[in-house]
Amino acid sequence: MTFDSEKFKQQFPIFKHAENAKLIYLDNAATTQRPQCVIDAMVDFYSRFNANTHRSSHRLARAATSMVESVRGQTSQFLNTRNTDEIIFTRGATEALNLVASSLCQTLRAGDEIILSSAEHHANLVPWQMAAKQHDLLLKFLPSINGEPQLSELKTLLSPRTKVVALSAASNALGFRLAVEGVKPVLPKACRLVVDASQRLAHDVIDVQSIDCDFLVGSVHKFYGPTGIGVLYGRLDALADLPPWQGGGEMIEQVRLHDSDYAAAPHRFEAGTSSLAAIAGLGACLTFLQTQDRAAMATYESHLNRYLHTELEALSLTLPIDLLTHLENNVGIAAIVGREGSNVSVVDMAHWLDEHDIAVRVGHHCAQPLMDQLGGSSLRISLAAYNNRADIDALISALKLLPIEPTAKTPIESSAHNFGDDLSAIELHELSNQTSWQKRYRQLTRWASLLSRKPDIRNQQHRVTGCESEVWIAHRSDGNRHFFAIDTDSRVLQGLSVLILLLLDGKTREQFDAVDVESTFVELGLEKYLSESRSNGFRALVDYMAAQNR
Repeated sequence: MTFDSEKFKQQFPIFKHAENAKLIYLDNAATTQRPQCVIDAMVDFYSRFNANTHRSSHRLARAATSMVESVRGQTSQFLNTRNTDEIIFTRGATEALNLVASSLCQTLRAGDEIILSSAEHHANLVPWQMAAKQHDLLLKFLPSINGEPQLSELKTLLSPRTKVVALSAASNALGFRLAVEGVKPVLPKACRLVVDASQRLAHDVIDVQSIDCDFLVGSVHKFYGPTGIGVLYGRLDALADLPPWQGGGEMIEQVRLHDSDYAAAPHRFEAGTSSLAAIAGLGACLTFLQTQDRAAMATYESHLNRYLHTELEALSLTLPIDLLTHLENNVGIAAIVGREGSNVSVVDMAHWLDEHDIAVRVGHHCAQPLMDQLGGSSLRISLAAYNNRADIDALISALKLLPIEPTAKTPIESSAHNFGDDLSAIELHELSNQTSWQKRYRQLTRWASLLSRKPDIRNQQHRVTGCESEVWIAHRSDGNRHFFAIDTDSRVLQGLSVLILLLLDGKTREQFDAVDVESTFVELGLEKYLSESRSNGFRALVDYMAAQNR
């Protein structure tokens, strides 16, 4: 049986709206889109039997309770658990991992060890850091090659004090699968294996009994389901050893003034009201996936991923980019960076693609230790089953048109704070007279050459938070006037910085407050760059400058 991607895509209403007629969505590792049946199920819950579960005796509450427990059973089948009570609903994989880390580490003793990898999503790193600090535990990390953890070295890290090994089944930044199925047999008897399967669930059939893990987590919105709902699998004996993470309603058997008796799993770990409509959506999502030929679907995605990597490798021969990812054992993620010594910035590429209505993601992808090993931010392209070769062709065609200034035009480097970049030659009408966004983009990159390099401000003290591309800014005042020095590697941000300096640099507080940056950007057709959701967070730069002027 073959997989029909176009028929699959027709079930996703977002692609049918007029404003999305040209949308090419390649940000699926962040979140997938939802089929109509998932949306309908959530509407159906709210419109027909919205009520709280388990405690009330009326008809609506019974229907809501029945729905939740039915979906728990579906999820149990989806992951092949031994018992439906091994499924716990959370708000997402992040909450599930916080639950496991917090509760499990309460059972450990000072000096016990936790093994992780440097490729983990922050959700499978930071909770263990917090718990280790609280309980005086030791974190150890698998060695890696080109960012990929070397499971063959796991035995060298193990000791009688190793109590937890927590690993992602696939990298959200580089897409490689990790052979977590072979980990459990080599672990000490008392060691728990925790698996983050968030990036595998959309692409692979996951069997927790085959993996032989103690805990496994996933976010439903990454495999065509709703946001606000996650799944935690815990082996019954492992759950029985855990203290509850949160206290409140639903997770108790008996409450007294000074102590309480807790319910058994799963309800011990589901304090308060769950995301009931999202659970209904999860049920519809699982039914939807059951109607697909998952093997044919995986084969289709594998062929599409091969085409993506082949085309990007060919593009790297003519465009100064490097491909960080490899096709082998990859869940459908490609990551590229600008070649060292070139003027190509991943943020510039992302902006260019956004103007072509191609959705990708740029940054460290909540895997900062991994990306720091590889040189910083990347542009990530992530596939789903509704993508096709035409999507990849459009991506490649747009990247081929990316305006690239010759390396020789890189701004002059300054060895001291330069608060006096010569911007006297700039006229705003140079932008306002441009008749298309492509021409405005090119004008910004021409302006970029007027901003000198300022290596001495490239430090944490001057770094502006909120920008995916690193931006540094220094401030000084002279009497009642305020001056700024800005540096960044993105040529688009360099051009925008030139514009913002033209508007705000050297102003008094009163003059600064009188400048309507928002209106100016709208008039120049640049309002997207001040959007709160724009990937570079350029508004953070404007806000930072305003704060220094107070």
